[in-house]
Amino acid sequence: MIAARIAADRQNIHTAGLNWYVSGDIRFMVARQARATSAVNTGPKFDAVGFRTQVAF
Repeated sequence: MIAARIAADRQNIHTAGLNWYVSGDIRFMVARQARATSAVNTGPKFDAVGFRTQVAF
């Protein structure tokens, strides 16, 4: 019974990211995550976007 419960809670989440190197020392990063939807996967939707700046000195 526990194994059936664990299998029912599986999710497919897809991630896509983009890096932009402005120069050798500055980089911008954007990432998006979304839960795959299908007729079987019902429940709350999941969608997230992240943005980050990295500076090397």
